[in-house]
Amino acid sequence: MSSLTEDVRNESQRGLLLRILADWQMEWMPFSELRLQAMRRAGYPVEESRVRYHLNYLIQNGYAELKHLRAGRADIELTAVRATPKAVDLAEGRIAPDPAIGL
Repeated sequence: MSSLTEDVRNESQRGLLLRILADWQMEWMPFSELRLQAMRRAGYPVEESRVRYHLNYLIQNGYAELKHLRAGRADIELTAVRATPKAVDLAEGRIAPDPAIGL
């Protein structure tokens, strides 16, 4: 795949994740639900590693927050994610576009 094609795909997938998170109105959502919504909206399978990659970008640039939840003695861990106010502002066009996020 050419570099330009991959760049466009990455920007598009980041924008998709940002919109999904913003649509959840800054509420925490399970990572698995984010991935499922991404596949539904994209119309093709999105690998977990790609979602994590794009989510790391969004977190490091202040567009998303991540937390790990544990269920006491059950040793069950859940990863949850949500949009930040900066993400909502970007999705709604109130701040300058981020060239790495295709909206």
